[in-house]
Amino acid sequence: MKASARRRRGKWDWVGGFKTSRQEGQDGVVSLSFDLSTLVEKRCLGKKAFTQFKEVTGLVDFAWRVVYNRRSWGGPIARKEIFRRAQGFVVFIHGWNGSGEIWESLPAMVCQKNHRLVAFVLDVNGFGGSPFIEAEMPKVAQCHPEGCMRAVEKWIETMKLRGRAGTRRIFTFVGHSMGGAALFYMNDKDWAENRYARCAVAPALLCNDTLRQGFYVGLGAGIGIGLQYSLLDKLKEKLAPRLIQELIGGASEAVKAEHLRIFERTDKGTLAQTFYALGQAEEPRRRRRWKNFRVILGHKDRLVGVAPMLNLLEDLGFRNENIRVVLGDHYLFSAGFQTRRSHGENRDILLEEILQLHGGCRTR
Repeated sequence: MKASARRRRGKWDWVGGFKTSRQEGQDGVVSLSFDLSTLVEKRCLGKKAFTQFKEVTGLVDFAWRVVYNRRSWGGPIARKEIFRRAQGFVVFIHGWNGSGEIWESLPAMVCQKNHRLVAFVLDVNGFGGSPFIEAEMPKVAQCHPEGCMRAVEKWIETMKLRGRAGTRRIFTFVGHSMGGAALFYMNDKDWAENRYARCAVAPALLCNDTLRQGFYVGLGAGIGIGLQYSLLDKLKEKLAPRLIQELIGGASEAVKAEHLRIFERTDKGTLAQTFYALGQAEEPRRRRRWKNFRVILGHKDRLVGVAPMLNLLEDLGFRNENIRVVLGDHYLFSAGFQTRRSHGENRDILLEEILQLHGGCRTR
């Protein structure tokens, strides 16, 4: 019995292996940054588990931030206890050529609204602090949305976040673009009913949109040609700013700057293969009903067409209760100068959807 208690107390020891910490701008909300390699160095994670993670995912490392409210418990409490007692975890998954920073203040707002939630803000699929081992030419299977979801699930397994079978902790997955598409490929049978929810924001799921499939494949191939003929420097210098402005022009300046930063620092092959893979994703399995799943679309989204997406969602078995269309573009939750009204409202809508999904699972 004592040995079992010691194992439970040690479950969250890895929380002490963070790299940096920062205040998140909300009263009492802070974040800690982590990556798997640092946890191994600090002996908070076993080398065998890390090696297995790399073999399964094809990633060199995996990075994330943890956001939580340290003033939510009525007095001083150890970080490990905050994690252990949390009602739920909200997992944020960004899209192509992004990082966890694209979510801006949204994770902190979640933790401010519900003090018993902890947010995990990931870098995924070859970007940010989670690069591929074969960065110059990763496998397409590793790059497409399903591969992204498998990596996230393996990370959850590696960190033992789900706990015992009887735990009442709820996971709410929030994905944008590529990350939103990844949510359609979750292994649902591995999760207890009403213990997880999903919210896909402008999901780049293009299975029946041949026009945009061609664009994604063509741009991915174009980046590959630039790699082959050493033209990518010109692409980065001239095309990237214009592409970002045209496709996510409604986002904040901070989000645009983050995309440019990631574009500059990401290996050429990853940029090409990941974009190419978005146009090659297979159609998810149809279902009679998608429980605890919301899809939010922007009416001016150039990367995800509203009409083709609605047709696809209908074919997959979604209902009206699962879908919401708002005024905005691909970054419908990030308020730029000209979109501060509509996108600001959308950010509040998305915040409420996340909290309602969590609350609905707890009620059921």
